[in-house]
Amino acid sequence: MRHLLVVPLVCVVSGAIACGGGGEPRPARPASAVAGQPPPAAPPADSAAPTAESVIEVGADAPMKTPSGASYTAPKGWTVTTRGGVVILADAQREVSLTFVERREPDAEAAIAAAWRQVKPDFARKAKRVTTPPGRRGWDSIMDVDYETTTEEARDVFASARRKGDTWYVALFDGTKEGWGRRWAGAKIAFFSFKAEGVEEESFAGKKARVLDEERLRELEAFIEEARKAASVPGMAVAVLQGGKVVFERGFGVREVGKSAPVTPRTLFRLASMTKPLTSLMLSVLVDEGKLGWDTPVIRILPSFAVGDAELTRRMTMQNLLCGCTGIPYDNLGTDFEYAGVTPEAALARMKDLAPTTGFGEAYQYSNAMVAAAGYVAAHALYPKKPLGPAYYDAMRAKVFDPLGMKATTFDVAAVKRADHASAHDRSPAYEMVSTPFPATAWTGPLDPSWGAWSNVRDLSRYLAMEMGKGKTLEGKRVVSEASLLKRREPQARSGDVTSYGLAFALETYRGVQVLGHPGAVWAYSSDLFFLPEHDVGVVMLSNVDSPTPFGGGVLRRKIFELLFDGRDEAREDLAYAAKTQEADFRREIGKVDLAPDRAWLERLAGTYEHPWFGKVSLRVEGNRGVFDVGEWQSSVGRKTEEDGTVKLVLTSPPWIGWPELVPREVEGRMTLHMRAWQRKVVFEPAKGK
Repeated sequence: MRHLLVVPLVCVVSGAIACGGGGEPRPARPASAVAGQPPPAAPPADSAAPTAESVIEVGADAPMKTPSGASYTAPKGWTVTTRGGVVILADAQREVSLTFVERREPDAEAAIAAAWRQVKPDFARKAKRVTTPPGRRGWDSIMDVDYETTTEEARDVFASARRKGDTWYVALFDGTKEGWGRRWAGAKIAFFSFKAEGVEEESFAGKKARVLDEERLRELEAFIEEARKAASVPGMAVAVLQGGKVVFERGFGVREVGKSAPVTPRTLFRLASMTKPLTSLMLSVLVDEGKLGWDTPVIRILPSFAVGDAELTRRMTMQNLLCGCTGIPYDNLGTDFEYAGVTPEAALARMKDLAPTTGFGEAYQYSNAMVAAAGYVAAHALYPKKPLGPAYYDAMRAKVFDPLGMKATTFDVAAVKRADHASAHDRSPAYEMVSTPFPATAWTGPLDPSWGAWSNVRDLSRYLAMEMGKGKTLEGKRVVSEASLLKRREPQARSGDVTSYGLAFALETYRGVQVLGHPGAVWAYSSDLFFLPEHDVGVVMLSNVDSPTPFGGGVLRRKIFELLFDGRDEAREDLAYAAKTQEADFRREIGKVDLAPDRAWLERLAGTYEHPWFGKVSLRVEGNRGVFDVGEWQSSVGRKTEEDGTVKLVLTSPPWIGWPELVPREVEGRMTLHMRAWQRKVVFEPAKGK
């Protein structure tokens, strides 16, 4: 159900784990901030010339201070304008802005209103979502506000007020949806690094992790089951490693809601993006074997490879395919709809139309297509005479699964269906958890190296032990050299204040402790795998429900840290907050949807449409029900009316509920369907001959 919500970016701002205002900042003066230099101080708040302006072009991530002395990191490539007591950060293209304002007001609502008046006196947007997450990271209290925008303007506008003492520190976010899609990492760096005087985060730096003894493991088991029920997760499995051995391995709940078969440590789940580090491990092994190098140009191995920029195609290396740093945006190449006849070769051919939207090394942009390309190209280096799909599956079996003893792990959906597997689940329009068609995630096939694997916690414990053992299995067998393994953990692109991305590997410093791994979420499944290399502790979690789920967002991670380092009891409160807000978000959005739209409206839209990537789709009327059919799957439809009056065709059958949102428009007398797919605008035209 993640797609119906299109989770407000303000949710991410609150940190409980992407807007029109103000004039364009003036041209920057010839100054630059360089990492390593002292933080540039803005003019003091009580300066004799309160309207004086300081403008700095940031050449590299740089520590800075506000007029009051609050500190933050300005992201590279952005411009920082300080005008009086206001600090405005904007990307180079002026697509998005983040403004810091400090206010002494009686409450958060007043502080946010005053901040908007100070920055944009005519601001009059209506709040559509107001939340008050628990105070975290040293802040006394927090309020987040998401504002109404029109479909046509395609903007996201939101605010976050954080209080310390008697002062509210307000952050105002304003920018285009596409701009946030490519600049959100920079905004996260600035926002989450912001520290006012007196703000002190809980820190576990320098502490020794506790042994997870029987008492602590019983507490963990009880918490997981309590949280699973509170979050309505039908089934999940968890394994914990410490000191080179598995100390906890349990299944919770059932494989399918309404049935009694339990989840066990052997139950298979879709890994989603947890597949990525497995793929990058395969590349590491091939580097050891001399089949390729991290700096090998991609076109040297697969000459047909190309992206929508000739120079980037020429310079792209195998390492670059995994880094999230090339400027290529998130895009699933249309395989969300049409996938049955799309081979890996055909999917990669579509990448020639995928142009970068930021400069090389300029910003972090997550990409399933790029990691999939890495897996296929590497496999081609190993098996050049095989088609890309079979080559990849054989390479993963020969170089990863078999050497690690991961006997159950597979990409074979038919084999999964015959085995002990967890069914997919999602929310119905009534907010009930229901099972969904198998396999609900078959559309991932063309991009399998990014998110297509199925596994269980028993197999993944073996993989996790190898990561923690720096290339050696539980039995001491070396699978990959330490150098090649650790190369994947080198930061390639900064994705937030304390987070970075390696080579298909997520890197984080949580409360002073290094955390490595990779989460995953795909329609109807979510997963997480992480380990603390300094403390020899690792965890893997698999569940049969989509993200967002209240048990996501770091709740399990938080509980693990509480047990290891005697951390404050926050996990339960975070879970309760997430459960409450996610249900409210769902009900707010589904409340805009007519689940039984007028037959005349449906008949007006009925027909067959097509798009070069997304293929053919049809809308037909069956009785009084509309059916949206892409060939590979189908869904009932509803009519959603936004606050601005825009009417949308939306899907209402789990797991496709709410996505895509299609805006019907007549163009030159023909009905067309318009949707936004990340940074791409997609228009379905009437099918030829229809």
